Amino acid sequence: MLKILERRITLQLLVFYALFVLPLLLGGVELYLFQRDTMQQSAQQADLGLAQAIALQVESNVQAAAEEDSYLSQSAAARRLDLSQLTSIFATAKLSYPDVSLYAVCDTAGKMILNYPLNRKTLGQDFSGYDYFQSALKGDTPVVSSNRISLVTNTYVVSIAERIVGLDGKPVGVMIMNLSLQQLTSRLLVVRQQLTNSSEVRIWVVDGNGKPVADTEGVSPDTDLLKTLPGLKNALGGSSGNMIARDQGRDWLYSYVPINWLRSYIPIEGTNWAVAVQRPADVTFAAVISFQHSLVIALVMLIVGASVFWFVMHGWVVTPLLRLAQAATLIRPDQEEKVTESKLLARERGRNDEIGKLISAFSRMEDEIHSLFRKTDERSQARLHTLDAIMRSIDEGVLLERPDGQIIYANHNYTQFVGIPPQEILLDFDSFNDSHLMEKLLAMIVDPDAYLEATRRAEESGSPQIVEFQVRGYYNRAGQWIPVRRDIHMRLFEVRDLSGQLIGRGKMFNDVTRENQAEQVKKNLLAIISHELRTPLTAIKGYATSLLETDIELDEALQKHFLSRIVEEDDRMAELVTSLLEMSQLEAGTLKLFPALYHLETLLEPALAVADCCTIHVSLPDDLPLLYVDRKRMEMVFRNLLENARRYAGASALIEISACCEQESAERGLYLDIADNGPGLPPHLTERIFERFYQVDSGRERSSSGVGLGLAICRGFIEAHGGRIWAENRADGGAVFHIWLPPRVLHRPGEARGTLKLHEAL
Repeated sequence: MLKILERRITLQLLVFYALFVLPLLLGGVELYLFQRDTMQQSAQQADLGLAQAIALQVESNVQAAAEEDSYLSQSAAARRLDLSQLTSIFATAKLSYPDVSLYAVCDTAGKMILNYPLNRKTLGQDFSGYDYFQSALKGDTPVVSSNRISLVTNTYVVSIAERIVGLDGKPVGVMIMNLSLQQLTSRLLVVRQQLTNSSEVRIWVVDGNGKPVADTEGVSPDTDLLKTLPGLKNALGGSSGNMIARDQGRDWLYSYVPINWLRSYIPIEGTNWAVAVQRPADVTFAAVISFQHSLVIALVMLIVGASVFWFVMHGWVVTPLLRLAQAATLIRPDQEEKVTESKLLARERGRNDEIGKLISAFSRMEDEIHSLFRKTDERSQARLHTLDAIMRSIDEGVLLERPDGQIIYANHNYTQFVGIPPQEILLDFDSFNDSHLMEKLLAMIVDPDAYLEATRRAEESGSPQIVEFQVRGYYNRAGQWIPVRRDIHMRLFEVRDLSGQLIGRGKMFNDVTRENQAEQVKKNLLAIISHELRTPLTAIKGYATSLLETDIELDEALQKHFLSRIVEEDDRMAELVTSLLEMSQLEAGTLKLFPALYHLETLLEPALAVADCCTIHVSLPDDLPLLYVDRKRMEMVFRNLLENARRYAGASALIEISACCEQESAERGLYLDIADNGPGLPPHLTERIFERFYQVDSGRERSSSGVGLGLAICRGFIEAHGGRIWAENRADGGAVFHIWLPPRVLHRPGEARGTLKLHEAL
């Protein structure tokens, strides 16, 4: 089935059409079901919210009246039963609470002793037989009665009563307020008028006996609504919710909310209230029905539009493409008649849209296809040579292999590295023994077995891998073997065609010796600098802390010693920073010299003055020329060399300084030797000691605590003057450092100069 779909674009479009339409239909059904439930719930929640709002309004009115009744019953006039003052208070309260139709005060026997508005005929009326009166007289909170007809005002009311406690703490009567239900009914009518002009919305406030407290239908207060309003019992039981019931051949939505707050004030039975809202289901869910019809119409229009689009697309696009594909299969390099001009594409050739442009492009392609075939070989060769030129320009060595491991290409950098002359290799490797390349590489590797094992694991992983190894040396551009170890990173990767099939492997060899050395130098620098800075800082902090101690008295000599040590450690850090700056200038090529004419003795004198703990013999000819050099830099060179000899040769070192000037030989110039009688240098390190940050292994006798910059700076300053410096071991023990300065820095004055007398250091 899948193969048939792959061969017919018509079936593919039909499948795409089905994949487009079916999800829309399913999505429309799902949307309808989801939105129907959502909109129904929204409508139900709206009615429930209306019922809750009415319940809150009723609650607010009754609670306000209960709080007013409680306030009046606890007033001083009520506790003294001051009837005249209570009458004045009732008149004022009536203005704030127009819903209260009657204020009354009864004594403990239930006899009415005061009412407002005043009705003398009802004074003396007995309230002792009412449940709410007895409950209020015995309780401490306001009590709300069931609805009833007031004997005083002859209207339907709800009474709120609370006990009056006298000044002696004993009950003296009951405060009663009648809340008119006519006002509550009027508010319900206003609410319905705001919702709709029709009478299809019905609102009920029902007491615990199922009697209407207030309603919008004007039914008798004695009507038992428990029989006519389904679900009312659940609301009176404290549950809120919705239900749909059928009445008079029509479905109605009933929403109930209990007024639960009254329970905290009412200890007698039958006074829990509820609010009910009744509305026709077809009116409530009109939006749901309208949405259903709109969705069905939209889906039908979508299906019709998609079908028309599919048929038009098939006839206007798919069919011409099929004919064009059929014509493309007929194109041959050796045919004489053009396929694109045949009757097969006669209808489409006159079109000006993309189909017509596509046919025109096929026509041009047909014209060019013959010349393209002829130029294939030439271009292939040109591309092959271009690829080889690109590979030759890459700094890394590149090796390409077939999946079976046979080498098919190696660029110039790789063959030069392993020492194979370019004339031995042809570009296609047809006549070259590729095993020779691998043999040459394995002969150079320090550990060939480890290399082969790492390469095998990398090839098995199938992902790009890095293999690290070392070689004993390499061949330079002149084909000479350079016996120095090099660190090599080989990146092994797979080469796959467009279908993902493995067609070969590649290896890129990169010499990372300098990077590794730079990283090692960085680590050494951080370690040395942290040590060389921490030691003087620790000493400075220790001496400074001792000087700042207030509970210890230090004599002047000790204070001077501490300050001297602080200065010495500070000089040590300054010397380290100066060395680093000088080294950075040397490496950057930005060092500036300030030369002048000096006697060699003048340049040696500061260094000899510092090296006062060892024996120094100086032997200088009288006819030495003046030196045109930078005094500061040359003094640093001599000081570093003498300090190096003193440090490694020990306190009893014998240092010999001698110089001579060659004028006749080929190597003309000034030669200066500084020799010591120490243990000497390891033979293989006589050149490496001049590298920056390098120090002789601490396990040897010639170990140092410096940063390894002294000799590097010496070489830099000497070479900056055009000279050379090197070291070697003496035959009788010890090391000697040779300095050669070129003739251009030598100057012979016309007058004779005096002799500087040097003394041996103590």
